[in-house]
Amino acid sequence: MKPQPQSNILIRYAPPPVIAGALAMLCWAMSIVIVRDVAGTVPPAAMSFLRCVLALCLLYPICRRALHAEMPLMLKHWKIIGFQGVLLFIGGNGMLFVGLQFTTAINGALINSAEPVTIVAVAWVMFRDRLTLIQWAGVFISMVGVIYLVGRGNLSVLLSLDLNIGDVFIFISIVSWAFYAVLMRKVPPELDRLNVVFGILVAGAIVVFPFWIAENIFYKATPLIWETLWTTCFNAVFASILALFWWNHTVEGLGPGRASLFIHLIPVYTVILAVWLLGERLFMFHAIGIGLIAIGIFLTTVLRTKRENAA
Repeated sequence: MKPQPQSNILIRYAPPPVIAGALAMLCWAMSIVIVRDVAGTVPPAAMSFLRCVLALCLLYPICRRALHAEMPLMLKHWKIIGFQGVLLFIGGNGMLFVGLQFTTAINGALINSAEPVTIVAVAWVMFRDRLTLIQWAGVFISMVGVIYLVGRGNLSVLLSLDLNIGDVFIFISIVSWAFYAVLMRKVPPELDRLNVVFGILVAGAIVVFPFWIAENIFYKATPLIWETLWTTCFNAVFASILALFWWNHTVEGLGPGRASLFIHLIPVYTVILAVWLLGERLFMFHAIGIGLIAIGIFLTTVLRTKRENAA
C-alpha cells in the first residue's frame, strides 16, 4: 500500500463533512467580525502579512515530509500557485480587510453572500461553462441585490457615485475570490491539498510584504499590542489553516455542488455575531438586498445542484 502524505494525518481529526463545512463557514464569519472589530487599531496589511507568516510556521511541521516530496512538482507549477496567492491575499482577503475598515461587518457579509453566483459568472467568462437561462436570471438578480446593498437602497447614491468605499472594496474582493475559486481547476490534482495551501500562503506572504512595509511607513506602524496578537493567531489558525482544511474535507466528502451551499451560512453567522458582539443594526435595505441575492443563489446553485443530483 502506498503511504499517505504526512499532511493527511490531519484527516484523523476532521469532523464529518457536514459539520466540517459548517465549522469552516463559522471561522470565516468570525474573521469578518474580528477584522471589523479591530478596524482602525490593527491595520489591514499587517493582519494579512502576519497571518500568512504565522500560518506557515504552524503548517510546516505538519506537511514537511509531503512538501519536500512534492517540491519539484510545486516548483513546476509555481506560476499558478503564486497567482492564486496574489488573488487570495491581495484581491480577496486584502480588499476584504481594507473594506472592513470603512463599512459594517453586516454589509461585508451580505455582499460576500453573492460569492457563489459570482463564481458561476466568472466560470462562464473564463472557461465558457454552460449556463441555462434560469442561471443567467439568477446571476442578474443577485448582482442587482449586491448593487442595491452597495447603494444602501438609494438610487440617488448610485447615480451620484456617493458610495461607501468599503463596500466597493468588498465587491472587488468577491470578484477576486471568484477568480481564485475558478482557477483552482488549473492546480494539478495530484498535488497534496495542504501543500497547495502552503504554497499559496508563501506567495501571499511575499506579495503582501511590500504593502506591509509601505503601510508601516506611510499609514500606520503595526502596533505591538494584544489586539494584534490575538487577531493574528485567530486568522492564522482558524481562518487560514483549519477553515481551509475543513472546507477541502467537505468538498471531498460531499462533492463541490453540495459543499458550495455551505457558503450561504457566512452571512447568517456574521449577521448574528455582528448584532450580538458589535451592536450593529439591520435595516430594510439589508433585508431586500439579501432577499434578491438569495433568489439568485437558488436559481444558479441550489436549483442546478438538485438537477445534477437528479441526473
